[in-house]
Amino acid sequence: MSDELTTLYNLPGIGAAEMTEGENELAIRLGHATDWLSRAQDELSQPAQEKQLEIPEATGVYRIIQHDMVDSEMPYAIDNPDIQAKFAKLHSLDKRGQLEGGHSFVVASSAKLGLDGDILADSPLTANEKIALYINGGGFIVSDMPILKWFYIRLSMEVGRRVFVPRYSVGLNHPFPRALYDVHTTYSYLIHRGFSPGNIVLIGTSSGGNLAMSLLLLLDMLQQPTVARCILISPYLDMTMSFASWQRNLNKCVVLFVPTSSPTSLPRVYYGPTDMSDSDIALQLKHPLLSPIFGNLKDLPPIQVHVGEDEVLLDDAVELVKRVKCVHPPSRSGSSLAPIKLVTYLGKNHYSILRGKTQLDMLYHQMREFCDAV
Repeated sequence: MSDELTTLYNLPGIGAAEMTEGENELAIRLGHATDWLSRAQDELSQPAQEKQLEIPEATGVYRIIQHDMVDSEMPYAIDNPDIQAKFAKLHSLDKRGQLEGGHSFVVASSAKLGLDGDILADSPLTANEKIALYINGGGFIVSDMPILKWFYIRLSMEVGRRVFVPRYSVGLNHPFPRALYDVHTTYSYLIHRGFSPGNIVLIGTSSGGNLAMSLLLLLDMLQQPTVARCILISPYLDMTMSFASWQRNLNKCVVLFVPTSSPTSLPRVYYGPTDMSDSDIALQLKHPLLSPIFGNLKDLPPIQVHVGEDEVLLDDAVELVKRVKCVHPPSRSGSSLAPIKLVTYLGKNHYSILRGKTQLDMLYHQMREFCDAV
């Protein structure tokens, strides 16, 4: 197998080959040795380049679409003064056309969908078209990379609908809430273009799972219509990293642990520069738009959660399911106002949950059934 094909087959979510134990062990070693902050700084030092991939049309197609904030979008109203000020600053810059980087998303479609019309349009192809809004992970360092377009097309094929991917801003120059602001702006734009919230399945992986859940909570805060369903894969829901699986699974997972007491921890860097004391910033990290696990879980769409039993984020997923079920106890008929399902994978960590043909066949089967119920 050529190096190029090896890279493609090992891409998260592609899974044309099985993952080896040696590959998993190497990923853990590299993950623990990686200084994520240096990676972020390296990313910032490299000029952004748009690269078009040569993907055969028999596989699928994609397009990058630039867009503006919806004119009618109202200013944000958040219950926390510091976070409100952050949103207000972004909104003000955006309204004047001065927001660095602007807004864009990827629309991707598998050739197997057999859709008619302009399949790369930013508006519905039919009056009742169902789509997926997918939010990438990447530790808030990576939002979209050229090679990931292969994954978007595979995801489109598996869930049977076009996939829209917000290209949110990342890196040290774009701290919280810029990523969430970008995701919400793209969602609002798609609704403005005619997509019905009831026809959207929201999907998020890792830090993208954080943004997906934060989007649901933000929509609730702003009293805006929410999506039909939500799928979370290895979601990062607790910025305080307080759950026991961070220590219990540390040596079995690829994710590097840096305590929030360190100024180089992901939560502290993601939040951005602040004059707050350590105790105040620790409290701030519990805000639902940073740590959705602590949010109002009363008005959620049905959720499906996937997580590996060897992940440091295992307890984030388990605790979310517990809290949603506590807020929405089953009725006498056995149904739930906000049903939530947890799918765990034995021996899988934050790397291996999205790699390998057998693993992905199981994961996609669960996702497909969940999407088909919309």
